[in-house]
Amino acid sequence: MKRLLTSCFGLGRLPVAPGTWGSIGPAVIFAILCNTGVSATVTSVVMAVLVVVGSIVCITCSGVAVAATGRQDPGEIVADEFAGQSLVFLAVGAVANVPLWVVVLGGFLLFRLFDITKPWPIRRLEKLPNGWGVLADDLLAGVYAAITLLLCLRVGGAALANGNIGFETGQLTVLSAAVLGAVQGLTEFLPISSSGHLVLFETFFKFDPETPQMILFDLAIHVGTVAAIFVVFRKPIGAFFRNLAASGKYIGNVEGNLVRCGTFVELYRKSPSVHLLVLGLLATFVTGVFGLLLEKHLIAAWGSLHTVAVMWVVTGTILLIADFRKKTRISLRRFAMWQAAVIGFAQAVAIMPGISRSGATICAAILIGWHRRWAVEFSFLLAIPAIMGATVVKLIQDADKINPQVLPLASVLTGSIVAALVGIVALKLLIRASRSAKLKFFAFYCYLMACFVLLYLLR
Repeated sequence: MKRLLTSCFGLGRLPVAPGTWGSIGPAVIFAILCNTGVSATVTSVVMAVLVVVGSIVCITCSGVAVAATGRQDPGEIVADEFAGQSLVFLAVGAVANVPLWVVVLGGFLLFRLFDITKPWPIRRLEKLPNGWGVLADDLLAGVYAAITLLLCLRVGGAALANGNIGFETGQLTVLSAAVLGAVQGLTEFLPISSSGHLVLFETFFKFDPETPQMILFDLAIHVGTVAAIFVVFRKPIGAFFRNLAASGKYIGNVEGNLVRCGTFVELYRKSPSVHLLVLGLLATFVTGVFGLLLEKHLIAAWGSLHTVAVMWVVTGTILLIADFRKKTRISLRRFAMWQAAVIGFAQAVAIMPGISRSGATICAAILIGWHRRWAVEFSFLLAIPAIMGATVVKLIQDADKINPQVLPLASVLTGSIVAALVGIVALKLLIRASRSAKLKFFAFYCYLMACFVLLYLLR
C-alpha cells in the first residue's frame, strides 16, 4: 500500500518519464478548478492540501520503496513531484488577463525543467536522510519554477493579454524569444529536426527568420545550445582534454622528433583522446565538404512543407531501425576512420529540412555497431564544431544585414538562457532514450508531425 501511494497509484511504475506523469495530476486538477469557475480561495486551499498530502506520503512511505529498490531516490516515487508541482500552482494561482493554458503549461514545463536539471542547491537536498531527501529537492524545484513563471508572466503578460506574441509583427518580444529559445533547445538535440520545425513556424506564424533582428537572435540562441552541450558533457569533455594533455605517456621510448609519422600513428592507436580528435576532425571535414555540395542542390527544397513531411517519415524510419539494432558494442579504440566519415556524411545530409542532425548521426553510429553511449557522446561532441561553424558562416554571409542596435538585450538573454536550459533537459532525455533503445518514441512523433503536415496540405 505504501509503494502504491508513493507511486501515485501506479503512475510511478510507468516505463517512460514517471516523474512527468506524476506532475500531470496537479496540473489537470488546477486547470479543472480554474476552468469551472471555482473561486481563487478554494483553488488555493485545494492546491495547499495536495502539497501537504503529497509531502506526508513521501516522508512517511518512501522508505519502503527505497529499501525495496536499493536506490536513494527511486523513479517509482512520484509523490514528491506531485507535491512540488502542486506548490507551483499554489504560489502562482490564476493570473488575471493571462490565458489559463499559458499558466498551466508554463508551470508544468518549468517545474519539470528545474526538477530534471536540479540547479544549485537542489541536488544537494537529495542527500537529506529518509524521505526528506526525496521530497525537499522537488519542493525547491517548485519554488524555482513558481518564481520564474511569475517573472515571465510579469514581463510578457501584457503581450499575452493583447494577443501579441510577436511572430506576426516581426517584433522580438521577451515572450516570442522564450518560445523560440525553447523550440531551439528541444529540436536541436531531440531527433525531431529543428529545420523542419522552423519551416512550420514560417508557415503558420508568417515568421521571417531572415530579418536582421532574427538573424542575430538566431546566432545568440545557437550559442545557448552549445552551452547546453558543455554542461551535460562536461565530464567527458574534461576527461578528453586531460587525456589529450597527457598523451606523451603513450609514446614510449620512440626516438626522434614527435612529429614523425610513426610517432603520430602510435599516438593515434594508443591515446583515446588523440584517436577521438582525429575521428572528430575527419567527420567534421566530411560534413563541411558534403554539406556545401548538398546545399547547392537541396537549397531549393528548403521551404517546402512537402519535403518536410517526407523527411520526417525518413527520420522516423531510421530511428525505428536503429532501435532494433541490439548488438552495439564497438568501443572507442575500435572506431575506424571510415566509420567517422560515414557519421560525418550523415550529419551533412541533415541539411534537409525534416532530417534530424542528432538522429542521423546517432543512428548512423548505432547501425555501424558503435556502443550506444559512444554514439551519443560522439554525436554531440561533433555538434559543437558543426553548430559553431554554421553560426560563423551565417554571420559572415549576413554581416551586412546585422545591426546589434535593433535587438533588445532582454530578448536575447531570455532566448539564450531558455535554449540552454531546455537543451540540457532535451539532451538528458535523449541520452536516456538512446541508451535504453527507446528512440521509437521520437519516431512516432516524427510520423505524427508528417501526418499533420500532409493533412494540412490536403485541406
